Amino acid sequence: MAYGQFEQFIRNMSRVMGAVNTRLQRDLTLRTRVARRFSMVEVASLLGVDTTYLTRISNEEPAFPDGEKRGRERTFSPSEIMLIRALIGSNPAAKRPYLHWRRKGQPVKVVTFGAQKGGTGKSLSAAHFAQYVNLHYGLRVGVIDADPQATVSLYFADQSLPLFQPDTPTLADFMGVDTPGADDLTERTPQDLDAVWHPTPWPGIKLIPGGANIQNGDISLFFMSQRSHVPVYRVLKDTIAKWDEFNGPKTAVENLRGDNGRFDHEAYETALNETLDVIVIDQQPSLTLMQLNGLIAADSVVIPQTMKGFDLATLATYVSNIGEYLEFIMGFEADIEIGAGEHMVLPTIVQEQNTQDTDQIVELYRKAPREVLQVWYGRSDAIANAAEEYKSIYEYLPPSSRRVSARAFMANANAVNDALVQRIWPDLPPREFAAKFIEERWG
Repeated sequence: MAYGQFEQFIRNMSRVMGAVNTRLQRDLTLRTRVARRFSMVEVASLLGVDTTYLTRISNEEPAFPDGEKRGRERTFSPSEIMLIRALIGSNPAAKRPYLHWRRKGQPVKVVTFGAQKGGTGKSLSAAHFAQYVNLHYGLRVGVIDADPQATVSLYFADQSLPLFQPDTPTLADFMGVDTPGADDLTERTPQDLDAVWHPTPWPGIKLIPGGANIQNGDISLFFMSQRSHVPVYRVLKDTIAKWDEFNGPKTAVENLRGDNGRFDHEAYETALNETLDVIVIDQQPSLTLMQLNGLIAADSVVIPQTMKGFDLATLATYVSNIGEYLEFIMGFEADIEIGAGEHMVLPTIVQEQNTQDTDQIVELYRKAPREVLQVWYGRSDAIANAAEEYKSIYEYLPPSSRRVSARAFMANANAVNDALVQRIWPDLPPREFAAKFIEERWG
């Protein structure tokens, strides 16, 4: 069968883009992932303590990391910050929690970032949320990239993770739907499932990367829906539960010190990597069977959404289609628990100089105050500059000419994520970032 020039065009472009694919900058980032270091003042802010207390602990605690000296400043990596958090949190004299790990018997929380339209900052929002709760609360985070384009994966991967390779396991492998045309799921043990998670340079963050075979998952689920009795909408929900049953938390914070009171590094490393406290799913901008699984598996769904009229029309379509799916599912499985947590629309790429965007947010919030957040991601050159290097604002090292805008966007990201944490984990202590944002803009 002859496909003509179109086939040749596709083959040539695949070859060219495989060679280019902004690989120079991408490979540089993968080699220097999480190169940013934080000052003692910044570390104190992340932990919610004052610098005097942190300095005293650094002198008293033998296991306190040395950090690096840069001029007069002592700086620390994210891994060293996590260790400091564990040192303080495991101290019997600690007056409040510093490591907000889940306890035995508590299920892993699942937060899905989904949208019908591309270009709404969905992957950016998911990546920043995952890194925020890791930096500010010490949570162990699993990031699932449900997009064949693997956008959110680029915020976490380094050279040790072979992205975009045909044999790299993806969400389709985790769910057991990696064989198109199969009548049933590929059976995997809890140990097999745990092996699909890749470690990242971020302490306590693991990744199931995106990749092309996620599309195979949709094909597999379609055929299973025709040929077998597999409930194709809840495969991911059931797989996460199976993984969690055997890979849940085993080590409590208070177990990080021995009988002599000394910090146990081996117990700490084991605890940091033995489980996850939250799974963050970054969806493809569509509503296929694979993406439906990400929604059904979620405790909370966040819909990043731009505020233009045409974009809001896609939001209307998205929620309407989800509603029809839910009605169909509940029609024959009434006992299934779906989305027991809080769900919200997150306004993104808002042009604050143009009151049309902010007026739209005000109107939506007044009509749906529980569903629409009062905080938003503003349009920012800083994040565009960071994205060019495949970095979040928490990792980006701006040149001096861009430091002001980078600080402003970090404050913005902190406000958004503080608001999300308050809705998703109402028991966690808020950091007042969202309250400041709302006071400044809403009065």
